[in-house]
Amino acid sequence: MILDGKLVAQKIYEDLAEKIGGLKTKNVQPFLAVILVGEDPASLLYVKKKEEKAESLGLGFKLYHFPEMAAESAILDKIDALNQDNKVHGILVQLPLPKNIETEKILESIAPEKNIELVSPAALAILEILKFYKIDLKKQKIVLVGHGKLVGEPLHQLLMAQRVKPSVCDAKTKDLKAATLSADMVISAVGKPGLIKPDMVSENAIVIDAGTAESGGKTMGDVDKKVYEKVTSYSPVPGGVGPVTVAMLFKNLIEAVKRSND
Repeated sequence: MILDGKLVAQKIYEDLAEKIGGLKTKNVQPFLAVILVGEDPASLLYVKKKEEKAESLGLGFKLYHFPEMAAESAILDKIDALNQDNKVHGILVQLPLPKNIETEKILESIAPEKNIELVSPAALAILEILKFYKIDLKKQKIVLVGHGKLVGEPLHQLLMAQRVKPSVCDAKTKDLKAATLSADMVISAVGKPGLIKPDMVSENAIVIDAGTAESGGKTMGDVDKKVYEKVTSYSPVPGGVGPVTVAMLFKNLIEAVKRSND
């Protein structure tokens, strides 16, 4: 079975449309500010998609595009101004940032109430997909491949908060194949195309691909597409976790708006 992220995202947007309509009756216009540094093609594409979705939802949106060699202080000054602007409800910094800029310093400068990525949208997206398809996490032996700050680590924390304890594999894991073969559910968030091969998963496994990387001009996941033919259920790349991650960004934005108006 395909765990279709587009269907999950559509349901989220339907729910959001009603909430946005309710806010507008109170003369509240949800507004997202996005900061982009440089000309990375993938980042430009991702920001464009977010802008189009914001427009389709009737949200305010403004892109602040800095040159590749922009001074870190200039970006911090802009974030400070946005933090103080009552019309701005959410601030998003498109990653990755150039090497001359300290990413953590930039992200930590965003006011918590306006940081719509304070809880990882990608990690939330994975849980949202599993909830949509009524997959009971507590009945699964879960192996989480990758423990990075964007997906793996926050997902681990969210699962533990639900009293679900996954096994975590990273670069130090000696026998990744043995670990994934023993799993009912494999969630991979490494960003290494084709990492998970068919001989690494059981036929009854559920596979969630949360890894993305560019390869030959295409967006690739961690999971070899031949795995799709073998397993019980899978989220594909593209069309799986990605669309839901964007939807969760906007869900976080609307929740930030509601908090600021309560």
